[in-house]
Amino acid sequence: MSKIAIIADTACDLSKEYYENNHVEILPLWVNFSTGSYRDIIDLEKKTIYEMMDEELPKTSTPSPGEIKALIDECFKKGYDEVLIITISSGLSGTHNLSNLIAKEYQDKVKVFDTKNIAIGSGFYAIHAVEMRNQGKSMDEIINALETVKQKGKSCCYYTIPSLYHLTKGGRIGLVAGIIGGLLQFKPIIACNQEGIYYAVDKVRGFNKAQKMLIERVKKELSGVKNYYFSICHGDNIEALKNATNELKEYIDHAKLFVTHQIAPTLTVHTGKGLLGIAYYILD
Repeated sequence: MSKIAIIADTACDLSKEYYENNHVEILPLWVNFSTGSYRDIIDLEKKTIYEMMDEELPKTSTPSPGEIKALIDECFKKGYDEVLIITISSGLSGTHNLSNLIAKEYQDKVKVFDTKNIAIGSGFYAIHAVEMRNQGKSMDEIINALETVKQKGKSCCYYTIPSLYHLTKGGRIGLVAGIIGGLLQFKPIIACNQEGIYYAVDKVRGFNKAQKMLIERVKKELSGVKNYYFSICHGDNIEALKNATNELKEYIDHAKLFVTHQIAPTLTVHTGKGLLGIAYYILD
């Protein structure tokens, strides 16, 4: 049986503990301030990023080709036969395309999977891949299962934010701007479309109403679903987290896996403070 290494980039929003406890290799993106650059979730803590952003709006960047290659080589040194790299959407980050370019140097021993998603919506693919690896599934079986979830739209990550400022400054606004236009009082519910580009699923006047609309959307989409991962995350917004947790308690209790945390620094750079995010991943 082939021994498969799984690598996930940090914009997949897995916790540092998950990487360590489940033998997943961490591929950190970079957060760059004028005073220095930091590896996402390794050098930069979630609780400090907001304080640093009060002083300066940083930029993010992909891992370098050398960093990706070194991580792949390390996997083979550890005795793995194949490597699966899982990334956030190629429509939002250059990490996928860069990883794909490096993978070609290893013939068919390294595969790269484009989740066409963001944050824990991408991270759930890695969690599913780990489960299948632990069951002894082959690389082809794992990729085929992940592809089926993606093609059937069974992995969804929605979020709403009080301001589009950071998305706009970071160049990640996608198709959201065209739908919202100049109506700044309208708050969108944002997700990735089939091409992995941000778009506004819906919009409503006011951030509180947007949160309620997001919660009701998820309730409707998970109605009758029995086997799924579930997540509620936030961007320094404990009040929104608590409210969503109370409203969605039934769905939390029935989830195969529930994940809740503050989002990773590299995601914070592009969304700012106040985010409420809800994601699910349907297994069958």
